[in-house]
Parts: sequence; C-alpha cells; structure tokens
Amino acid sequence: MVELAGIGKSYRLKLSKVLEQNFAVITPNLVSKTLSISTQESGRLLARWCKNGWIYRIKRGTYVPIPINSTSSDVILEEPFVVVESIYGPGYIAGFTAIKHWDFSEQIFETITFFTCQKVKNRNPCHGGIKFKIKTIANYKMFGLKNLWFGNIKVKVSDPTKTMIDLLDDPKLVGGISVICDFFSEYIESEYYNFDLLIQYAHKMRNRTIFKRLGLILETKFNVTDKSLDVLLKNISVGLSEFDPLIPSNDVIHKWRLKVPAYWKKEYDSKK
Repeated sequence: MVELAGIGKSYRLKLSKVLEQNFAVITPNLVSKTLSISTQESGRLLARWCKNGWIYRIKRGTYVPIPINSTSSDVILEEPFVVVESIYGPGYIAGFTAIKHWDFSEQIFETITFFTCQKVKNRNPCHGGIKFKIKTIANYKMFGLKNLWFGNIKVKVSDPTKTMIDLLDDPKLVGGISVICDFFSEYIESEYYNFDLLIQYAHKMRNRTIFKRLGLILETKFNVTDKSLDVLLKNISVGLSEFDPLIPSNDVIHKWRLKVPAYWKKEYDSKK
C-alpha cells in the first residue's frame, strides 16, 4: 500500500485542471490537450502524480484518478467498463457480463467479459483489482450493439439478441450449451425475444453452425413452429458440426447435422 504524498501548488493546480474534466481514464494525450503541453511533459507529470499516489497506473500510458476520500493509492476501479473500453477498444461488453446487464441471470459474475478487435496477448488481465476476460473478434462481428453512457463516455454492450448469438457462436465462452439453454430460456420469455432478428444476426456472423445449434435447442427445449425450424434448416451446412465443444459427442442428429452428447440425443428422440 502506497500512502498518499503531498503535492506542490503548481502540480496541484495542474492535477485539479485535469481532474475537473472528469476523465474516467487519464492518458498522456488527454493531459497534453488539457494543459496545452507536450506529450513528453504530460508523461512526466503522470509519472510524478502516480508516484505520489494521486492517480493509479492501469498499464503503460493509462491511469485512473484515485478517489479524493481515499487514504492510500490502492484502488478498486469505479467504472471498469470505461477502463476496459479505453484499453482494449474498439469492442463491446459481452458474454456473462452482457447476460447480467440484460437480467438473464441472477448470478454475480466477478469477471468482466469484453470482445475486442485488437490482438491481445493476455486474455485474462486484472486491472485495479478487477478480473477481465478478453476475446478477439473480427471487425464484421461488431454489430447488434447498444450504448451505455458514463458521463460523456460511451461504452458498447451487445444487445439481448446479439448476446445470444455470440454464445451460440462460441459456447465455450460461458461453459457450454446447457448454460446457454438456461440463459436462452430467460431470453425467449423476455420482451427482447425476436426470432427474425436472431436469423438476421446469425447470417451476419458467417457461421452456419449457429443455425444448427439454435435449431436443435428450439426444437428440443421450446415450442416453436415448424415454419421457424424450416427457416433454420434452410441455412445449415452439409458437414457435421459440434453441438457442444466442451462435451465429448459420439451421437449424431442428422436432421441438424450435429454431433451431440448422448443425453441430448436421448432427449431429442423422446420428443418425436
């Protein structure tokens, strides 16, 4: 724990001017523009403020303010969504975190999931005492997003339908198909359920396995019309795909061209 140190009048005035801008994240470029100084000088200022415990270094060139009532420089991020966007953006809040945002689960998820268009080495970083799960995606998957505002800062989150499509695209993200079915049950009973939008989004993802997984889930677990199932069947590929990549699957449901666990095959057959 680093105790907060005193600060000279000149440095205090500069720091106050920066903090008055209500930056959730502070960078050399922001300080340079605010104080009309070079980025080199702003970098030195940030290093000094950080050393004295007035700001907290998230990563090289990225800092957050220490709450004014804090007695030390140990800090828990007050706006982790803003921080993750500032470090890994462009991208969006997704996975478990989006599930919680749209009230599809009452569970508390300690890790924040973020999809980024950047190439990232550390996919499970920890910043300011908060754990993050970072996944790199292609630019064409940046759709179906809603804006969250933190002051004048915008952070994107996958909308309810895109949240479901992302899970069907990569079931490993949340622990497999059984978990997805629980979330999908909440989604399908909510005001957000939109079958046509599911189809539209699935096309944009360029992954026909999404149609297969969605079709089998809907036919086995939910009451949907044959017309809806036909729409999905028209979009599946001929080859066999894994229904749940996390579970050994030796059985095949030929209608949906999926390799499935034995218990899924048994449940599917029982509905016939």
